[in-house]
Amino acid sequence: MKKNVKGFISLFSALAAFVCIIIAFIPTAPIAGTSLSLMGGMNLAFAGVGVLLGLVALITGIMSLRHHDQKGPRKAGMIIGIFAIVISLIACGVTAISKTFVDYANNEPGNALSQMDQSSRQAMDDALKQLRTQYPAK
Repeated sequence: MKKNVKGFISLFSALAAFVCIIIAFIPTAPIAGTSLSLMGGMNLAFAGVGVLLGLVALITGIMSLRHHDQKGPRKAGMIIGIFAIVISLIACGVTAISKTFVDYANNEPGNALSQMDQSSRQAMDDALKQLRTQYPAK
């Protein structure tokens, strides 16, 4: 009996998507003036790669369903791929918000938060001031 290669591709790409999701939540971008790090651009990229790998898992899983005579995972890659897509999209949102805050805290030009008016930014400025006093840079 032949092996279902597309089913294995689907399963392995779904598992790789979950690895990318885990990597996406590891803080890599330090906040200037503190000893803390949050998620930055690299984390957002890993979350995006997780979405793409989830789509690959879903598409190859659907393609493998028509090969009933072959042995291998057919539905597992599809099911895990669907979960990977949903979780990766959530990870994209969380890491994008975190990246925006880190860019604002590090005075990166052109981010969305720095373009807001002063009264709207006051709460974030107070939070940054509190972070810098509680967690000073080492």
